[in-house]
Order: sequence, then structure tokens, then C-alpha cells
Amino acid sequence: MKLKHGIAMTAVGMAAVLGLSACGSDGKDDKGDKKPAGSAPAKAAESAPAKDTASGNGVEKLSGKEISDKAKKELQGATAVRFKMTGTEDGERMDVDLALDKQGNCAGTVKTAGTGTIEVIKLGDRVWMKADEKLWRTKANPQAAELFKGRYVTGPTSEPSLGGMTKGCELTALQAKVGQDDDGSETITKGAPTTVDGQQAVPISAKGTTISVATTGRPYPLRIEDSKDKSAVTLTDWNKPVPAKAPPADQTIDITKLKNPGQQGL
Repeated sequence: MKLKHGIAMTAVGMAAVLGLSACGSDGKDDKGDKKPAGSAPAKAAESAPAKDTASGNGVEKLSGKEISDKAKKELQGATAVRFKMTGTEDGERMDVDLALDKQGNCAGTVKTAGTGTIEVIKLGDRVWMKADEKLWRTKANPQAAELFKGRYVTGPTSEPSLGGMTKGCELTALQAKVGQDDDGSETITKGAPTTVDGQQAVPISAKGTTISVATTGRPYPLRIEDSKDKSAVTLTDWNKPVPAKAPPADQTIDITKLKNPGQQGL
């Protein structure tokens, strides 16, 4: 099944943090507390784990470039993370809530206003996908919609009709992209201290993207906002196990065992 707004779109949601955390400085003093242009008040649905908010880490005293480097290091070293994204794609609202780890496991949902909601679970090289009735009506023929209603479609990630849905589940792939576009030409502006869901943070901004970095505990990037596409990403549950488990067999259909390709509606 090739959904236009599939799990692969979660990589787009992470582009902001990957791009900004790779930015360099042009050598100008970026230690001022000027509020980044286009930034919005930072807030998030969840805070970082309480154990990471015990003491100040001193990043608010650093330059924007130095704060960016620290946030980039935390992202590159993370074993797991959960992110929630709100934004638009081709004018349609999209909401993503996905937890993923370095082992390739993930669990979460992708919802688009016009298409519907899809739940995705990935454990290693196996994936389960459960779409709501609205999505099946939009993307599949009536026979497939009836067959798959209320069930998970499952198969290996090598299955072409499912593999595209799991690209955004690869934390290691996202981490590998950090720093790839660093040409050292961007100035990173540091803003005044703020809070993200009660946790102290400092915003840094470049290329229209603002990242709020924790100033207590580890300097995790807590929230990313893109003024160009009005998207926002909240990062939580750093290094926590992904809450994913295989659905019951009686609630699944193995797509590789469907003998009639026309029945799949893919």
C-alpha cells in the first residue's frame, strides 16, 4: 500500500532538527539574547523524563553554535526517542506520534485530516499496519476495505507494499543525516531563556527553524518549530524503550499469504 502520507513523512518532521543541529556559525558573535525571528512560544505535550531536570547544564551560557553542537550530540547518541509532529503536507493537516529506537523498532500513529489514521508497529524486520475505515475507503477498493477492516496487515519490511511505511522508523538513518548539510555558513541565533512544558530551555534559530534545548539535565532538543511550513515537533521519552508488541495473530492478515493480488487493493 502506497500512502501519500505514510510513515516516511515522519522523516520530514525530523528535518528541522537535523538541519539546524548541523548548522555552523559565520564567526559573528551569536551569544546575544535576541529573540529568534519567526519563533513561537515554546510548549510541548510532554516534558523530558523527570530525572533529567534535576540540575542546570549551563548551555544557556554558550553560543548558539555550541548549543547546537550539544543538541546534535544528544540526538546522535540517543538509543530511543518519541516525537510528535503537527504540520501540513500539500495543504492537509498531519499529526504524527511515533516512538522509535536504534534497533529499528517503532510504534505510533499517523493521522491526516482528509485521509484517515493509520497505526504502525515495527519490530525488527516485521511490520504491522492498521488503518481506520476512513483510510481504507480512501485508498483501497471495497473488497480490500472489508477484508482489512479492524485488522492489522503484516509482513516483512522487504515487502514493497509495506516497506515504504517504515522508513521513518529508522532512528539510525535519521541520526546519520545529522551534519550532512553543514557548510559552516549559517549564523545560529540564541534567544532568551524560555520553558517547554515547564522545563527550562533556550531557543536557537537558523534557516527559519527554532529549536528549544533543555537547560537542565541533558541538553536534549525538546521542541522544533519551522516558520516556513508552520510545523512543530516535540521530542520526549529520550532513551526509553519503545512500547511496541506484536498484535494477536487473530487480528492480523499476512499480506504475503494473500494469493489473489487483486484482492489486496494495493
